[in-house]
Amino acid sequence: MKFEDLKDLLQIFKESGLTYMEYEQDGIRVTFDSKKLPNLEVPFVQPQAPVAQPEAQNAPEAVDNNKYVTSPLVGTFHSAPSVGGKPFVTEGAKVNKGDKLCIIEAMKVMNEITAKESGTIKKILVNDNQMVEYGQKLFIIGD
Repeated sequence: MKFEDLKDLLQIFKESGLTYMEYEQDGIRVTFDSKKLPNLEVPFVQPQAPVAQPEAQNAPEAVDNNKYVTSPLVGTFHSAPSVGGKPFVTEGAKVNKGDKLCIIEAMKVMNEITAKESGTIKKILVNDNQMVEYGQKLFIIGD
């Protein structure tokens, strides 16, 4: 990333009214945060080059046979149909395609999340009543 590119990014950030911005190009990440730079009169920010990780030689590639159930929306994760109720699934439970796994509550609407494939619940990755993001992994389902 050239110095001129960095200056252009800073100018865009200043004019946009944003309070936070991240930009990554060719493995170099630049972050602007108005809380840390209140006057935005930063002459130069030294980008950090990525640290090369040594590659393992002749290491077998790990094969992930797991399937992940992700949240299709932002909301609150509920493991049971009611407070204190029996959870839809527990770790180690066998599920079939279409089985209810949880509920994601968004704007007082209860959205049932179902299994897209059959398998065994290997791990539940979130806690009951936890806020979840779009695309966040909720369950690991294995064979």
